[in-house]
This record gives sequence, C-alpha cells and structure tokens, in this order.
Amino acid sequence: MTTIDAAHAHLDDIAVDKIDRNPDNPRIVFRAGELEALTQSIRRHGVQVPISVYRHGSKYTLIDGERRWRASIKLNRQTIPALIQDKPDPLSNVLLMFNIHALREQWDLLTIALKLPRVIELLAKRLGREPTEKELSDETGLLRSVIRRSRLLMELPESYRADLLDELKKPKSQQKLSEDFFIEMERALKTVERSIPDLIEDKNQVRDVLIDKYKKDVIEDMTDFRQVGKIARAEKVAADPGKARQVLGKLFKRNTYSPQAAYNESVQDAYDEREILTRIDWLVDKIQGIEPGKVDAQLRGSLEKLVQLVGDLLKRVS
Repeated sequence: MTTIDAAHAHLDDIAVDKIDRNPDNPRIVFRAGELEALTQSIRRHGVQVPISVYRHGSKYTLIDGERRWRASIKLNRQTIPALIQDKPDPLSNVLLMFNIHALREQWDLLTIALKLPRVIELLAKRLGREPTEKELSDETGLLRSVIRRSRLLMELPESYRADLLDELKKPKSQQKLSEDFFIEMERALKTVERSIPDLIEDKNQVRDVLIDKYKKDVIEDMTDFRQVGKIARAEKVAADPGKARQVLGKLFKRNTYSPQAAYNESVQDAYDEREILTRIDWLVDKIQGIEPGKVDAQLRGSLEKLVQLVGDLLKRVS
C-alpha cells in the first residue's frame, strides 16, 4: 500500500495560483452542496488540514486536498498550507490518492471504475502480468467487493457511463439512475447471457428498455433485477426453461411488463417449492434432535398444528 512519505515532506504556505489539479486524480464529481459547506468552514476557520502536493517545475501538483484548494480559490485566498513532497512515479501517484480516500469517505463507484483500468495497466507493467483482485485490493486499499462492483461499471459502454456521470453531479435526492441501478442491471444481464446465451441480440437495446421501464416505475425497485437472474436460472429449480425464455423476451420489449410479473408467471412456484423443501429438511433435522422430555405445551401445540396442516394437504393431493 502506498502512503505519503511525511519524513521527506515539508510544510509551507504556497500560492494558490501556483497549484494545478492532478490529472490522475480519480475524483471527478464535486457536488455543489458539499463544496459550499467546506467553503463556509474555511471562511470561518481557515484551512485546518494542509493539502499535499509535489513540485513540478515552477508549480505544484495536487496529491490530496482538491476540495480545500477549490474552496480557497472561491474565497480568493492567496496562499494555502501544504505538505510538499518529492514527485512520485505514475503508479505511486494514483495509488496515493486511492489509499488516501480509502481511509476517508468512499468515492462514487464510477470514479473508481474510470480510473481502475489505469491502475491495472501500471500494476501490470510493474508485475509483468495482470494483477489479481487481491493485489488490486492491497495496493489501492479498496475492498474486493468494491473492485468487483466497479468492474461492472467499467464494462458499461461510454454513453451509459456519461449518463451516469450526469446523474452523479446532481444532489443525491435528485438522482434517478444510480450506480447501484446499473450494477443490478448488469449483473442480471450477465446471468441471462450465461444461462440463455442466444436470447439477447442487442444488449444496448435491452438496456434502454429496462432504463425506460425504471424511469416510468414499471420496474419499481432496482432489486427487482434479481428476479431476472432467477428467471434465467429456471433449470436450476426444475422450472420450464421455455417459459423462462418467453417471459424474458417479453420483459426486454417496450411494454408495461415488469420483472415481478415475469417472475410470478414463470418460476415463482418452483422457487417457493425449493424454499419449502429446504425449510422442511431443516425442520426434520431439528425435530429429530428434540428429546421427548423437553417438549412443553407450547411446542406440542405447534407440532400438532403442523401435523394437522400436513395431513390436510396430503389428503388434497392424494
């Protein structure tokens, strides 16, 4: 893990206009509300935590503290306290920023997704091979789950990443299409492609349909995409794969057909049956372990009710 070398850095007040933003800074979204709050704090109390920079010719390049620097510009401050250190190599430069922010608030996942290919490229040059997920995690300070989620955004076509970036620039309360929405959708579509390889002919067209349905509340919740994955895996619960193909084909067209309706129409009974069987197996195992002397009145009543229900059901199906 790369860290700032405080032993070789020195503190100084440097001119704000002598500082350039770091082109390798993964952070690209600076929401107005967050920046305004920081600006007001600096107006009252000054910059309490120095920024970090390295010297680049006659100027300085930011390593950490771009929001403090932006706020200082807005306030027309002439100088800002800064820790000045040696210029890092390209890989150390980007890893420094990942590790700094891994210890603070998490970046938007799209921020990570847009910069992760650069990290992978630089690490591959150093290692002589593609870095593993664990190595990426160790070097960047990112959780492996975060890396996996970021990769789903990395693989989105450019137009969708641009749409998502526009959304991220809005206040959270005004965002409709979130990173989580795209992650849930991409996971579902990957499952469909693995399970029914020839179903999706134009993936972008399907994406557009699903995005439109979500905006119109035909898809009520982004977690509804998990039902799409379950439909695609119909054979795993002995459901009709032909029916699964049919309802997914209908779902991926412009209409008011929802994932919930598709799930109910195709695989719900099979998944309910599997859940019941799992619970029965668990219950049988527990009952076999009960000693007769420990069966109190309440447990006895519940067992008798269960026996009655099972008996009635078996009579109806026999």
